[in-house]
Amino acid sequence: MTTTSFFQNQGTKITMKLALIFVLVIFLLIPKFMILDLVDERQQLNQSVQKEVAVSWASDQIVTSPTLVIPYNYISKDEKGKTVTSSKSNLIIYPENIDANGILDTQSKYRSLYKVLLYESKMSFKGKFELPDMKEIALQDANILYDEAFISIGISDLKGIKNKVNITWNGQKKKVSPGLNDIHFRYTQAVHTLGKLPEYNEQGNAYYSIKSGMSTPVNIKPSDTDYDFSFDLDIKGSQTLSFSPMAKNTTIAIKSPFADPSFIGEFLPEHTTNSAGFDAKWNILEYNKSLPPYQKANNLIDIGNNLFGVKIVDPIDNYSKTHRAGKYMILFVILTFLVVFLTEIVQRIHIHIFQYTLIGLALAIFFILLLSISEFWGFDLAYSGAAAATIGLIFLYSLGMFRNKKSSGLLLGLMVALFAYIFIIIQLEKTALLAGSIGLFVIIAMTMYVTRKIKWFEEGDLNENTNLQ
Repeated sequence: MTTTSFFQNQGTKITMKLALIFVLVIFLLIPKFMILDLVDERQQLNQSVQKEVAVSWASDQIVTSPTLVIPYNYISKDEKGKTVTSSKSNLIIYPENIDANGILDTQSKYRSLYKVLLYESKMSFKGKFELPDMKEIALQDANILYDEAFISIGISDLKGIKNKVNITWNGQKKKVSPGLNDIHFRYTQAVHTLGKLPEYNEQGNAYYSIKSGMSTPVNIKPSDTDYDFSFDLDIKGSQTLSFSPMAKNTTIAIKSPFADPSFIGEFLPEHTTNSAGFDAKWNILEYNKSLPPYQKANNLIDIGNNLFGVKIVDPIDNYSKTHRAGKYMILFVILTFLVVFLTEIVQRIHIHIFQYTLIGLALAIFFILLLSISEFWGFDLAYSGAAAATIGLIFLYSLGMFRNKKSSGLLLGLMVALFAYIFIIIQLEKTALLAGSIGLFVIIAMTMYVTRKIKWFEEGDLNENTNLQ
């Protein structure tokens, strides 16, 4: 009876090889995280280019509803009825209704390798103001400065205005000038996408300000309560176009040939979206928002989170898809190593750990190729090209490593299936987790089936009892 030393035992050899492979897989986590960091770096560079283009073009746009501002004298009296203080304040009145229609077109600009998607819109607004009963809101006509009334419209980036804006006020054209006449707007919902930094109030709550816009004086008579208005606004911007529903009833309709919009904010529209573009309509009632019909003694107009609009971004986000692919790198490595290891056991050949290392590094290089090529060709073509190069390289290497065309062909087929499977998962959104978990279950089941007859701890010719089924 012959005995073998501990290190010559077949089971020990297999265990030690598995331990080395496990250490190698852990080691390959280093290039994985380096690749993911590189993807993030390139994505941030792309975003910085978008911000640079937005500086010269126009940034995310927020257009507020027209606001009627009527100054008045605020008089404070003592117990004897004598005037103690007299100051000037504002009565802020929001429209009774607003009806807007617009067309939004997109265009692409390139800077170096990076594509920036921009938009131009043509909007037409019309609506009506109704003055409140001044006695009911405790204001005396003698104290109201009707001759100083004006209209203000907040616009977050004035560079985007493309037309000469005139407001038709009760049939009379009024020239609009830049500036808000000491009125400014505040909102709490970050609908912009280009990294605008928030401000903070004394309570530590974040908010954003709109201190730019347009205004024009208007004629107000105490005897008239209804005032119609209309104006056209051609405005361009980057990524998002948002509105504030400050009127009692707000209706805004936008059409566009852009086929992949994302609707943002507190209110979603009724819409149709297809390959020809989108057609969206928002209909917001006074009961749907948290704004009163008017405000007294206030230069600050707090919109809160009452914003809505549309987001225009490139639907082909190469960096996000590459980042998702990079997260599957260890799965690529483990499954490829599994096939190589089972081939080594079944054929009783010896594959050095250095050869495993080369295969793992080849798989890591795949993701570098994917990132670099996708900046020129797009993700789908880059994935196909990088996958073909990587699979071909490993297949040719396996011909010399296995010295068996059948085993190399099996590795080739499994790698093609693996790369195709991961590609499908990356394309999915809603069912990605389901498809991934089912796929992993099938892989484990197939591995258990294939290895069910391998006698891990017996010496001798394993080929007699370990044919792959």
